Amino acid sequence: MKTNSNLYFRTIIFTALVIFCFSLLSCEKKCCRRSITNKPGVLTIGTEFGYPPFEYLADDGKTLIGFDVDMWNEICRRLNLKPRFYDTQWAGLFAALESNLYDCVISAVTITPERKEKFLITKPYIQNSQCFIVRRNGSVKAHEPEMLEGLKVAYQAETVSDVFVTDLVEKGLKCETFEYDKLLNAFDDLKFGRVDVVVAESVASRIIVKDNYSDFEITFTGEADAFFGILVNRNNSELFEKIQNTLDEMYADGWMKENEDKWLK
Repeated sequence: MKTNSNLYFRTIIFTALVIFCFSLLSCEKKCCRRSITNKPGVLTIGTEFGYPPFEYLADDGKTLIGFDVDMWNEICRRLNLKPRFYDTQWAGLFAALESNLYDCVISAVTITPERKEKFLITKPYIQNSQCFIVRRNGSVKAHEPEMLEGLKVAYQAETVSDVFVTDLVEKGLKCETFEYDKLLNAFDDLKFGRVDVVVAESVASRIIVKDNYSDFEITFTGEADAFFGILVNRNNSELFEKIQNTLDEMYADGWMKENEDKWLK
């Protein structure tokens, strides 16, 4: 009788352990499903304010608006995630993403070979090119790259415009270069005559000039050579696929076209 009793209790204990192990496995699977982002239910986004019409502050100085802002809000709505953005200096955006401080970078980021080696990058959602902006009634026109010779040339550091100007200088162009953390600071210095020309990407420049600087004009626009994409940490392919699939859906149902009409025309 005693032996049978021990066997009975051992059976109960063994069954309980099996149930407990299956519960742990089930919990682990659920946790794995939630770990698609750094914070469950939240998409953390690295961005840099001050780049209209993509991400910048409204007239109240508090509300973040723009093409990218509407886009990430829609992506999050479709993925049932809450967006949480972090304003970061441009030069620090990519190191922070490599360190997994946020889930993705959405900040009018140009796709480059170097970035493709480090990150997962979506298909392009914007096509861009380099352009020159000068004062409308000034003596500087700069209709082609060679006409930057001898001028004070401004651009945002660590951007494709930086690469564009640096390449010209390495090929022998002689000019004085001025780097800025934010593009709008370069436009302000052009306004006050501290620089002669701003080199920047065409989509943003066209909107900035139209909305804020009627005394500026674009005198040169090059061939399309820059394409924007969303960057995701290379170790998070699941999140990347969900974002890319969602972007594809947004193109297919016309949402992206509506967003382009709203912000880029």
